[in-house]
Amino acid sequence: MKLEIESLVVVALIIIAGIIALEISFSPAIFEIIAGSIAANFFHMSDLKWAEFLANVGLLGLMFFAGLESDLKLLKKNFIKAVFIGVSSFLLPFVSIFLISKFILLYSLKASLLISIALSTTSLALVYPLLKDKNMLHLNSGQTLLAGAMIVDIISMFSLSFLFEGINYQNIIFLGVLLIVMFVLPKFGEKLFARYTGNHIEFPIRFIIAILISIGFLSKEIHINEAVLAFALGIFFSEFLKENEMIEKKLRAIIFGFVAPFFFFKAGYSIKLDVINFKILFLSIILGIIAFGTKYLATVIATKPFFKKSVYKIAGLFFNMRLTFGIVASVFGLEFKIIDVNTYVSLLLIIISTSLAASVLMKRMPSEITEEELEDFIL
Repeated sequence: MKLEIESLVVVALIIIAGIIALEISFSPAIFEIIAGSIAANFFHMSDLKWAEFLANVGLLGLMFFAGLESDLKLLKKNFIKAVFIGVSSFLLPFVSIFLISKFILLYSLKASLLISIALSTTSLALVYPLLKDKNMLHLNSGQTLLAGAMIVDIISMFSLSFLFEGINYQNIIFLGVLLIVMFVLPKFGEKLFARYTGNHIEFPIRFIIAILISIGFLSKEIHINEAVLAFALGIFFSEFLKENEMIEKKLRAIIFGFVAPFFFFKAGYSIKLDVINFKILFLSIILGIIAFGTKYLATVIATKPFFKKSVYKIAGLFFNMRLTFGIVASVFGLEFKIIDVNTYVSLLLIIISTSLAASVLMKRMPSEITEEELEDFIL
């Protein structure tokens, strides 16, 4: 299939996915994942390098806005709760999946650890838009859940880095310098924006997107997940962009209207149905049930003391969204031959299916949750 035709098919599928999501009031990310899977299995496309680049920018953009919309005062206020929720949500599924993988499924130590990390994550990239769709980002509950998801992602990232990279003091120093530079960038950018404002080249938008793309390259050098760096950058830019709403609106249109759908499309594109066999289905069912159940149970137990009534139930579903870093860990394992193709496909099926299951179950819950429940804590 020629590149031009493939490009039209990809764009058409993404648009159709968005229309369906709007018509039935469902998260567009899920349908964009399904669209990617349809493209991979029924249109027999070649490697879409251009779409992969846009997908990476989309991921960084999503994380940037997650950081941008984080309320630092609420994050600080609820930090202990967020850490408790995040650690609990990661630890129970990690230990359970490791024991099953190592001693029952008889995987190697490294493979068992990688599988455990991949299936214990929570995708900040999915939790953020869901919280936004439910108008929870401005509430204590939403900020706490967002911070908890961030904690899970950070634990996952450092677990994987420590397991396969070890402690590298040069990387730690480089990360520290990078964070300082990111802290200074908004002030530097503000001066540039003041100098070049009011022209047709949209310099502020170019500046921020250029930084996001640069983060993608730098993350590979310091072995720190690019999503976390983009999230931190969003926090640093939050005060500046709150005072410049027009810049934020334009940037939001580019990210959510253009590049973010390619990230979710790419996730679905990774699923090839023709390689599925009995072993893959067996692994997917066993590990999927354990991953979903333990993640839900751990999150419910951790959040129940802090929220009223059914909020902790929806938190259990939120934290079963394990798309972003779960896929990163799975790809890493396959590339370094830690896991085989069957295990890789199983992990992808689990990551996608548990996210879908959580989304479907979540559709039945909003009517049970009131504004008062979402806002209030049990202290």
